[in-house]
Amino acid sequence: MSKDQKRDAILDAAYRQFSHYSFRKTSMEDIAQAAGISRASIYSYFQNKDDIFRNVSIQLHDQAEHMAQASLESSDNDIASRIEGALLARHGPFQKVATESTYGTEIYDEHHRLCSDIVSDANSKFLKLLTTALNDAVGNDEINLHRAGLNGETAAELINFSASGLKQGAQDLSNFERRIKSFARLFVQACRP
Repeated sequence: MSKDQKRDAILDAAYRQFSHYSFRKTSMEDIAQAAGISRASIYSYFQNKDDIFRNVSIQLHDQAEHMAQASLESSDNDIASRIEGALLARHGPFQKVATESTYGTEIYDEHHRLCSDIVSDANSKFLKLLTTALNDAVGNDEINLHRAGLNGETAAELINFSASGLKQGAQDLSNFERRIKSFARLFVQACRP
């Protein structure tokens, strides 16, 4: 394995271990065994378990950002579908862990403790992408934000905060996905030109 492949294998193994056995119960040895490398080798890539957790978070947020950007820039979909895809890319992976892992609450707590700066940065990037897409949609007469008393930035914040709220009480990822789809359609319908 190349150095990058080994690093990715460690992060993938750590993600699986954290999801299945919790952050607290997962040891560096568990991650090493799951990645198929020695424990000593992990330390040439990461300082400790917290460092691995942060890097898993960075990797997830980077993937979510790229998927959200691809959705927002898609010329094959209407604006409601683009918003829906972007929201699912941004929030879906984290909602999946929260609802499908027995240790979702603990993972969320650790994520909040260790990764608040990463989340804040990812959120800022997502809001910029969404603002640009909404402003472009206004320019292309797909939506009219001004009639609703909004501009691209405030609409992006409203949409993102709403998506966060839609996570509450969603028993599983498919329930959350249905909520996001309905919300995106409702938002765009309310802002038709």
